[in-house]
Amino acid sequence: MTPRTVLFRVNPIAAALISAGLLAATSGARADQLSDLEAAVQKLQAQVAELKAQRAADEQKAAAAPAAPALIVNPPPAVPAATDIGTASQLVPVPRLLQLKTASSSFMVYGDVDIYGNHMRSSSGAKINALQDGALLRSRLGFAGTKDFGSGYGAAFTLETGFNATNGTQADQPNANATGLTTSGRLFDRQAWAGLTSTTYGEFRVGRQNTDIQSQGNYIDYTERNLGSVVNSFGVPSRYDGDIAYISPRIAGVQVVAHYAIGGGGQQNTSTFNQGVMQFRADYVTGPIRVAYSGLVAKAPNGAAHGNEIFYHSVYANYDWGQGTVYAAFVHSNNGGGALNNTGGNEIGNIPTVVNGANATGNTAYDIYQVSADYRMTSTLRLGGLYGKIKDTVNSSGSASGWSVGAFWQAFSNVTLYSLLDQIDNNSTGAFGLAGSAGLTKNFSGANLVGQRITGMQVGGLLRF
Repeated sequence: MTPRTVLFRVNPIAAALISAGLLAATSGARADQLSDLEAAVQKLQAQVAELKAQRAADEQKAAAAPAAPALIVNPPPAVPAATDIGTASQLVPVPRLLQLKTASSSFMVYGDVDIYGNHMRSSSGAKINALQDGALLRSRLGFAGTKDFGSGYGAAFTLETGFNATNGTQADQPNANATGLTTSGRLFDRQAWAGLTSTTYGEFRVGRQNTDIQSQGNYIDYTERNLGSVVNSFGVPSRYDGDIAYISPRIAGVQVVAHYAIGGGGQQNTSTFNQGVMQFRADYVTGPIRVAYSGLVAKAPNGAAHGNEIFYHSVYANYDWGQGTVYAAFVHSNNGGGALNNTGGNEIGNIPTVVNGANATGNTAYDIYQVSADYRMTSTLRLGGLYGKIKDTVNSSGSASGWSVGAFWQAFSNVTLYSLLDQIDNNSTGAFGLAGSAGLTKNFSGANLVGQRITGMQVGGLLRF
C-alpha cells in the first residue's frame, strides 16, 4: 500500500487573521519611528532658532557699543627699556605728561624738574649754601615722536630743551663773547634730531645729539655719572651740533654706535672753526653683565695754537647681582674739563666758546679710575657709594681723589627723593670740584678750589613727567 503525503493545511480565515496582525505590528513600529524623528527635528529646529536669536542679540550689542578708538591718549606707562640697569620688576614705569598713540605713530611730551639744596665747604674755610638745579637730571622739557612705515621701517625725532628750575632761565644762555648760535642761545639746546629706523638694520640720526659717553652714564656708577661721581667731576663731553649717527641693532649681545659731527656744524660761524668729532661705542651684554668701550676724538681746528687732537676714551663694566649692581670705570683723556672751570667737557663739550686745541691743557693726559656699587634695600630704596682717582700723567700735583655715598627713595612713580655726601680732595695744583648733571651756578674757584678739599652735602627731589 503506497503511503500518502498529508500537507499541512491552514484555515484560510486563520491565515488572514495572522497576516493582518503582522501588518498591524509593522505599521505600528514605523509610526513610532516617524514620531521620534519628528520630535528630534522639532528639537533641532528649536536649538537653531535659539542660536539665531543669540547671534542677533550679540550683533545688536556690538553695533551699540562704541568703536575702539583710533587714538589712545596717555596709555599705561611701559617699564623702561633694556637701556636701564636692573630687571623689569625693579624698574618703575614713569607716566609722562602727555602721550598720544595710534596704530602707526606716537607722540610724547615729557620732562623733569630736579632741584636740590647744596651745602659745600672748602678746606680753605669758604662755604657755599645754594639752591641748585640738576643734581641727577638737568631740568628739561622734551618732545619725541615715532612713525611706523611698515615692514620694519619707521622714523623718529626728539626735541629737548634744558632750563634752570630755580630761576626759569634757559640752560643755553646767550653769550656775547661768542659768535654764531650761542649769541642768542639755542631753543633746543639738549637735543634736536630726526632719523630713520629699521628693526633689521638699525637707526640713522642727524642733528644735535647727545654723545654716547654722556648717554651711557647709568652704566658708569650708582649716581648714573652725575653729582657725586669722580668721573663727572673730571668732565664729560655732552653733545654736538651737526652730528650724524648710526646705531646698530643688538646682535648676539653686541651693539655698535658711530657718530661724526661735521666740522663747523653750526656751533660757531668762524673761519678758524673746523672741528670734526668722531665717536665710537661698542658694548656687549650677557645676562646681568655689561662690558663696553665708548670714546671720541676731536680734530684740532684750523689755526689752533697747539694743534692737539682732544680725546676721551672710556672703558666700563657692571654686574647686576640681583639686589644691586657693581661698577668699574676707567677713562683716559686730555680734555681736562674740571681743571678749566668745572662745567665738564669744556674743550669738546657743549660749550663751543673754548676752541679745541687753543688751550695748553690739551697737552696733559689724565687717567681716571673709579669703582662703585649700590644696594636695593627695598623695591623703592637704593643706597650707593663710590671711590675714584684722577691722575695727572704729567704732573702728579694736578691729581685728585674723591668719594661719595648716597640714598635714593622712589617715593612715587614720578618722584625720586635723594641725599648725597661727597668729597673731592685736590693735590697742590689740582682744581677739580663737585659737579652735577647741570653745572653749579655757585661754585668755588681760585684759592678756594685749587689744592683744596671740597666736601658737599645735598638733599633734593626729582620729578619726572
